[in-house]
Amino acid sequence: MRGWPLVCAALLAACSVATSPAAELDQEFRLRYLEQAVLDGGRLTVSFREVPSDSRCPVDAQCIQAGEATVVLSLAKPGREASVVALRTTPGKDIASYGEYRVELRRLDPAPRVRGIPPGSYVATLRIHRE
Repeated sequence: MRGWPLVCAALLAACSVATSPAAELDQEFRLRYLEQAVLDGGRLTVSFREVPSDSRCPVDAQCIQAGEATVVLSLAKPGREASVVALRTTPGKDIASYGEYRVELRRLDPAPRVRGIPPGSYVATLRIHRE
């Protein structure tokens, strides 16, 4: 019985990242905060790690600039170390490459509000192509 706390902790850690079932190359898909998707027949795994900054103009405020948010993803291929990329909601900064894949951040939801967004509420809309 003394080993149960360690077993429970390991199970909780393993369950902290959910897998998205509907992710395909060349099609937009939504990935929630701390969720991962497996694409291209298991050749690529993408995980939504964090939103370290979100300065987008809240929908319930008036701003001089639109601002931007940064989405951090982890990209991995079997047998290779994962690579971390940061994509921004600003056009031109919303694309990254990983091996033969090109990852595009198409949208970040929800739209910001003055009161802020809890991290667990973020959903990134992505599109991944093979170059």
